[in-house]
Amino acid sequence: VVLRTFSKAYGLAGLRVGYAVGHPRILDAARSTGIPLSVTAAAEAGALASLDAEDELLERVNVLAERRDRLAARLRDAGWDVPEAQSNFVWLPAGDRTLEIAAAFEAASLIVRPFAGDGIRISVGEEESLDRVVAVAAAAL
Repeated sequence: VVLRTFSKAYGLAGLRVGYAVGHPRILDAARSTGIPLSVTAAAEAGALASLDAEDELLERVNVLAERRDRLAARLRDAGWDVPEAQSNFVWLPAGDRTLEIAAAFEAASLIVRPFAGDGIRISVGEEESLDRVVAVAAAAL
């Protein structure tokens, strides 16, 4: 089963709409556990309209990918062992210090997703946030 969302790249992250491709039997089982009409009409219309905007989508994806790669490189330059990424976030392997470092991000008004004992998922945000993200991460080392 392949799952995809109409996320940041489509400019529809807040609508929580996506799709699945897979074997009909598996998809039928998944559908039977879902909430009927869980996708609003507005979300469906937005997703369908976004399919006609391929040029804009590719431009947004390229901008996000370039920004993600720069953020990862800057975090590596600061001393973090950041793995290569293919999505719209970077992984900060913080281990046992995950919650402590996540609190430092929160204190700097930066929202990250900590996974206690493992690390921190940092979504690629606006250009203006990159310096602040790197500063907090560098100070945490």
